[in-house]
Amino acid sequence: MKLLNFFKIFTLLAFVLLVSCSEDETVKEEIIENQLNINIDGVEYKSTNAQIGGNENCDKLFINASYIDKNKIDFTIKFDISKDGKLLKVWYEEYVLPLTSIHLKSIFLTPNFRPLSTFNISNFSYNGATGYVEFNFNGKVFFEQNNNVERNISGTLKIKSLKTVNCTISKTGLMFESPQLSLFSFYNSRIQFLNLTQQHRFFSNNGYRIYINTSGDLWNYPLGEITFTENDIINNVEFKKAIGPIFADQIQNVNQQQWKDYQTSGKIVLLNKTIENNEKVISGKLFLTVKDNNQINYELNGIDFKTGSFVN
Repeated sequence: MKLLNFFKIFTLLAFVLLVSCSEDETVKEEIIENQLNINIDGVEYKSTNAQIGGNENCDKLFINASYIDKNKIDFTIKFDISKDGKLLKVWYEEYVLPLTSIHLKSIFLTPNFRPLSTFNISNFSYNGATGYVEFNFNGKVFFEQNNNVERNISGTLKIKSLKTVNCTISKTGLMFESPQLSLFSFYNSRIQFLNLTQQHRFFSNNGYRIYINTSGDLWNYPLGEITFTENDIINNVEFKKAIGPIFADQIQNVNQQQWKDYQTSGKIVLLNKTIENNEKVISGKLFLTVKDNNQINYELNGIDFKTGSFVN
């Protein structure tokens, strides 16, 4: 009888230990919420969870992912993407390990004024409510110290929940979609010259550059149309395309890049004036006839733009 009771107790303890071990193994199993699968020049790497992060700010996603193998490589890749999946910029930096005392990180970038010419985002999905984002990527980035050195990069990335950061600036830019041509500004700026004329600059991610030249501040213009011809030197729109050698660096010197000039005519339509985050903002549309050697290349009707003012 005692032997039987001992056997029962032993069996029960063994079962409890088995269940406990199974539970411990389940607890230790990592739940993957964020994941990067990446191929760099033919070598596969994988990062998960805390090594991947980012945020949404002012309708743009800023994403970064890192990987480290103490004996081989330490790298970080950063993506700037619009919240509807348009590529703005890719930044890749690496240390080849083990480090020497004089070794600096190598930074590789997409081309300054035409990131889409060498890099692509596909199968993009973003849920603004939950912050979930996933996409595929593929392309080339260039060493900023020598643009003849490149990295071929491809892979997939997903993040369960991007953080949203409150936008504290006005959202300016330019965009246009048509079967002929698409435009989406990844960078824009404005300048006021000493004679008080202004230039509102928009750089599209596919290499086009659009400048709106005005004789004064657009805030002081009445709403309505400003028409211009190919002969007008002010209150007009410049349309150019980046050509020639690739430049990829952090300076992004406009004058270093080679540009193809087009002749333009059409109208600037001012539609609205608002104040956003304490900044005066003007929005409207551009209607452009774009020619090359007097031959029409594009009829671009209804390019949306939004820019700021220098008026206090």
